[in-house]
Amino acid sequence: MSNLLKHIKLTLKVLNQYRLGYFRLQKKVLGFSESQIIYVAVKLGIAENLNKAPKTVSELATDLQVNESALECIMNWLVSNGFISRDPVGKYQLTRLGSQLLPDTPDSLHGLILSSVELLCPLWSQLLYSIQTGKPGADATWQMGLYEYLQQNAQATANFNRWMEETTRDWVIPALELYSFAKVKTFVDVGGGTGTLTATLLSKYAHLQGILFDQDYILKGAPEILAAAQVETRCQVIAGNFFESVPTDGDLYLISRVLLNWDDTQATKLLENCRAAMTNTDKLLIADFVVQGKNKMLESIASLNTLVLSGKLLRTKEQYFALLSQTGFRSSKLITLAGTPLSLIEASPS
Repeated sequence: MSNLLKHIKLTLKVLNQYRLGYFRLQKKVLGFSESQIIYVAVKLGIAENLNKAPKTVSELATDLQVNESALECIMNWLVSNGFISRDPVGKYQLTRLGSQLLPDTPDSLHGLILSSVELLCPLWSQLLYSIQTGKPGADATWQMGLYEYLQQNAQATANFNRWMEETTRDWVIPALELYSFAKVKTFVDVGGGTGTLTATLLSKYAHLQGILFDQDYILKGAPEILAAAQVETRCQVIAGNFFESVPTDGDLYLISRVLLNWDDTQATKLLENCRAAMTNTDKLLIADFVVQGKNKMLESIASLNTLVLSGKLLRTKEQYFALLSQTGFRSSKLITLAGTPLSLIEASPS
């Protein structure tokens, strides 16, 4: 057999493998390697280092105190995927995309990257356990729940809070653009974390007053965020447990990406406490993932993510409305927005 014929047969074999999806499947199976490379780049501080000045791989390896040959593999991948560029003399510099690896840029994904590998990966490795038992991967990984684990791990909490701040910026705030706050005087951000959403709403709407409500260990970063937005004088920060009670004196109660973490019994208690704090003229606004069957791949991934995190799957609109009906609310409308995975549900006391 001639070399030409062998070459043709090999080419046809490779093309057939592409047609059958062999390499597409291989890429998906090995996807963890890419997230690990990005994670290593963040942990080493490659972006911060290059943000100061362009450097060769040798200079960078010296600064970071790592193996130069191994670092070059990381750098080649980062170049190939557009995070950094390399000039003709071999110096690397950060690109616009690469700036998302920095911790303090407006579109940073620093918290997502750290939490994905350090928090989510161990839990996703227990997906089989969660599918078989319906329990969170945290049970098998840490022998405790997610929030119990976070209470005991300050750095994990810091990364998780930053991740939540990033998703608030990218998902929640765009979704809330569809909602009118014109008639709202005081909103209560129930389970509002470190206050990114509260600060954003107070900055945008000068007439608003806010009440930020969450557990004490989560609220530690809130004063800095509120002060940076210059809205601290218009916001009360109240520590507590929403399974016990919710602050009064709001006319809008906002629950953003909280209910997805809790089963129906716990969600019922939270909603009942909100209803108890509200007058008949107040409003409830839920910003959360709502399964609608429009993007089954995204909805499946998001549901499995909440499963390994907390042992819960995402709810449908009908399931949300049933919960609201059982806890003293009537659901008036569902608002969806293209470009964000979140939906809004507005409800009034019945």
